[in-house]
Amino acid sequence: MDTCTVLKFLQKLQQNNSKLWMDSHRDEYQQAKSLFTALVNHLLEALQQFDNDLHGVTAKECIFRINKNDFSKKGESPYKGHFGAGMSPGGRHSPSANYVLVLEPNGKSRAGGGIRKPTSKQLELIREEIDYSPGELQGILQEPGFKAAFGGLQGEKRKLPPKGYDKAHQEIALLKHNSFQVLHYFTDEEVCAPDFIARLLPLYRQVLPLHQFLNRSITENK
Repeated sequence: MDTCTVLKFLQKLQQNNSKLWMDSHRDEYQQAKSLFTALVNHLLEALQQFDNDLHGVTAKECIFRINKNDFSKKGESPYKGHFGAGMSPGGRHSPSANYVLVLEPNGKSRAGGGIRKPTSKQLELIREEIDYSPGELQGILQEPGFKAAFGGLQGEKRKLPPKGYDKAHQEIALLKHNSFQVLHYFTDEEVCAPDFIARLLPLYRQVLPLHQFLNRSITENK
C-alpha cells in the first residue's frame, strides 16, 4: 500500500490548508483517503485474528474526518494535517480502548493504543482496578518488548494523588495518570519503507494486554 503518497498529500495540505486549495485538489485527496482506508481495512482484518472484539468493525466507523470541527474560528485552518483512525468495538468514538493509527508528516506518524481521554467515571474505574490488582498494569507496561516499543504511558498526569489515594500507595505513579495511551512514532522514511505495514501488527499485539486491562476495568466494574 502506497503510504508515501498519503504523506506527500498531507505535506501539501499542511502547506496550503484552505478550502480553495482542497477544492482544486479533490482528486488527490480522494486518492490519499482511499489509500488510508485500504490500510485501515487491512489492519482490521489482521487485528480480528487476535482480538475478537473487533469482528464486524469497518474502516468507515474508525476513520476520523479530516475536517476540523472548529474551522470557523478566525484564522483557524479548516483541515487537520493528518489522517487518523481509532480501531475499537463501535469505531472511533467507542468508549473502549482503541488501536491508534495516525499518518502525519514530519515524523509525527504514530501507532499504539489505549484510552487517551477517559471520562471521569472511566478514570475512577481504571484507578479502582489499579488499586484492586496491584502490579498488573505495571507488569504490562514494564514487559521488555512493550517498554522498548512504547516507553510508557503518555498524556496528562496529576501532580498530587487523586482523591481517596494516599501518596504512599504502591501504585501512586500510575494512579496519577489521567491518560492511558501508548504510542510509537515513525519517521517519514519509515512510513514510506516497504516494511512499514508489517511493523504495525507487532505493535498492536503488544497493546492487546493493555486493552484487556482497561476494557475489563470500565466494563466489569460498572
